[in-house]
Parts: sequence; structure tokens; C-alpha cells
Amino acid sequence: MKHLRLLLLVLLLICYTVILSIKYNLAWIMVMLSAAVAFGSLSSLVSMRKLYFLAGATPHAALFAITLSIPLTKLLGVGNSSMYSILLGILLVYIVGFSIYKGINSDIATAVFVGITASGSVITAYYVLTYFPVEYDLTALIMGDPLLSSMEQAFISAVLASIVLITVLLTYREQLSLGIDRESAILSGLRIELYDAIVFTVLGLVTISMLRIVGYILEHILVLLPSSIAVMSAKSAREALYISIISALTSSLLGLHIGMILNISPSGLTGLILLLFYIISLVGKRK
Repeated sequence: MKHLRLLLLVLLLICYTVILSIKYNLAWIMVMLSAAVAFGSLSSLVSMRKLYFLAGATPHAALFAITLSIPLTKLLGVGNSSMYSILLGILLVYIVGFSIYKGINSDIATAVFVGITASGSVITAYYVLTYFPVEYDLTALIMGDPLLSSMEQAFISAVLASIVLITVLLTYREQLSLGIDRESAILSGLRIELYDAIVFTVLGLVTISMLRIVGYILEHILVLLPSSIAVMSAKSAREALYISIISALTSSLLGLHIGMILNISPSGLTGLILLLFYIISLVGKRK
């Protein structure tokens, strides 16, 4: 019965998406759906591996990497800022992840990480606004604006979301084993370095690539709340993944639709709707 309800909800989401694609720009629909799939999948992975602190700190790394990549591109004269931001962001996530892996307390490691990246973001953002005020709009990085996305960006987002979803599905059982009992997983011969690297890579890639769509502020919500909703209502790990993605998809589509009607930020509404879903799940669980 539970699976039947999930299937019906998916069918309703598909119908709703078709209706919205007739009414609104297809690029808007694609980037919102891509962000939902990417963050919904990532959120479930974060929950399984209990990486809440790292996930909450990663948007800081994303903002720092993007703002730093702008003057770096000008200085080097080769490549583009997107390439440098992804490389820098993933490198930063690897550094803090490796620190935790080597035994440094996760709270301390992420606290230092947030302090460094937040300070670095302020310095580099000030530099960019001073020397490149016309070429780059940093407001979009903070607030997020999917309505500025081009069709090319929409296709890139769709490809990224597909890669993230496939990666999560293919490694789900192993990641769950590591999350439940890491020591037993090590004794069983599981290559934990590989699966740790997968988590860090996906986490860095999604938060950096989707920053311009959902914004720095809302990434914290989108990476944490879908799995929190799923944990309170799912009866199995696989079901938790489905609920995490569906809740992200539903909030994204509603956020876009209501945002266009009321002339309010779709990204902001998506976060509020997710929060509302969380409160409803919390109240329902306590009854």
C-alpha cells in the first residue's frame, strides 16, 4: 500500500510537470527538477553517512570556491571560472573529509572549515565586487535565481542530477553499510576510501554546480531537510531515498508555480514548503 501511494504521487508529479511545462519556460522546469533530484538524492546519502555537519558546511566551500575562481580565471588567463570553482570546491571538501577520516573530531574540523571558507568568501567577494562589479552578479549566488537559467544550463543541470542519482543508486547498499557499522564494513573488505571519495565528490559537485540555481542560503535547507522528512515517515532505507527525492521534487514544483503566481522567489518558496513538509511529518510522527 505504501509503494502504491508513492507510485501515485510520482504519477501526479509527472502530470503536474507536464502542465507547468506548457505554462512556463521549459528551462525553469528543468533546473528546478534537476536541483530537486540532485539534492534529494544527496540528502539521503548525507543522512545515511551521518555527515550533517559536513553537508551544512559545504555551501560555505561552494561560495568560497566560486568567488575565488573569478579572479583566478583572470589571473591565469586560461580555462573558465566554472571549471576552477568545481575543482577548488571538491578539493576543499576532500581536505575536511580527509581530516575527519584521519580522526579529527568532526565538529572541530567543520567548525574550522566554516571559519576559513566564510572568511575567505567575504574577502574574495569584496575583491570581485570592487574590480569586477559589472561582469559578475554575486547576489544570484546568495539568493539563487532559477529564472535566469538558460537552456544550456538546464541541460547541464539535468545531466548532473542524473549522474548524482545513478551514483547514489549504485552505491546505496555500501553507503548504508558504512553508515550503520563502519567497523564491520571495514572487516568485510569494503573499500571505504572509494565510497568516502564518492560521497565527498558528489557533495562538492552538487553544492557548487547548483549554487547559482538555489542560492547559498537555501542549499543548507535542501541538503538537510528532504532526508529529515524521509526518516520520520519511511519504513526502510530504500523508501527513505524515494521519499527524500519526492519531497524535494514536490516542493520545487510548488515553489516555482506559487512563486510565479505571487511574484516571489521560487527558491525561497521551495525552502518554505520543505520546512512545512518537515513540520507536518514531525507532528504526524508524534501523534
